[in-house]
Amino acid sequence: MENVTLNEAAVVFLLDVEKVRRRAFGTVKLYSHYLEPFKKFCKRNGIKSIQEISQAFCSEYVRESFAHISAYTAKNKILFFRHFFSWVFEHYDISGKNPFKKIVVAKPKPVPRHFWTVDECEKIIAAAKNAECKCWFALMAFAGLRREESRLLRMENFANGKISLIGKGGKAATLPVSTRLQAHIDKYLAIRGTEPGALFPWLSNLLKAKEHLIKKAVENSGIKNTGIAHFHRFRHSFASNLLRIGRNIKAVQALMRHENITLTLNTYGHLLPSDLEEVVEM
Repeated sequence: MENVTLNEAAVVFLLDVEKVRRRAFGTVKLYSHYLEPFKKFCKRNGIKSIQEISQAFCSEYVRESFAHISAYTAKNKILFFRHFFSWVFEHYDISGKNPFKKIVVAKPKPVPRHFWTVDECEKIIAAAKNAECKCWFALMAFAGLRREESRLLRMENFANGKISLIGKGGKAATLPVSTRLQAHIDKYLAIRGTEPGALFPWLSNLLKAKEHLIKKAVENSGIKNTGIAHFHRFRHSFASNLLRIGRNIKAVQALMRHENITLTLNTYGHLLPSDLEEVVEM
């Protein structure tokens, strides 16, 4: 096998992520952001090909470059590099061991995710720019859909009170539609109509989701102390609100489409102070 340069592998990998796996623009950008400093580190140390990259070299990179980032971010970066090198070895038929396979960092402490209550979600939805945005926000808030999953839905994805879609990692999923969410969908379809095609004709034609749409809606909703407004916070809110009213953790895991229950519990199993006050009463 001819030597493969890191630059070449990185370019082909990012194209595969974008064109073949059809990941969101933000994901491609994040992967590129992870790769750039590693490419510079390799260049600075005279590494020209993938075959020259060893576990010892990668360990040195982690020690030097990850010193001032959180354990959570470090873990995500290492998981990315394991995935990247697994793809490279398979794509180019390179023999050898993944240089990031045995590299580990301290286990990150779970960090409670900020979320909006159901009432706050409803206020933000009501303050959205137009009918498309209102329904789009509702799909994220009350079905836990990711930003691009919901933005690019088609009428064909809806049948018998369920949403069928291809989610992250190309995984197929069928999710139930709650009464609350169905009311938002019905209200929107009364304006859009039920003809086949993109559920959101205007939104689906945008090159990428515009962050100002959520920021403006939160601002106009009148909600105070909301922290940073971002689309994924609707997804956090969906899981958090289900757990707060006592829904089964395994059911929440299935709805969130997490690979394991630990991820669901560590990420979304936080409680509000008011919840603790209620629990202590006997």
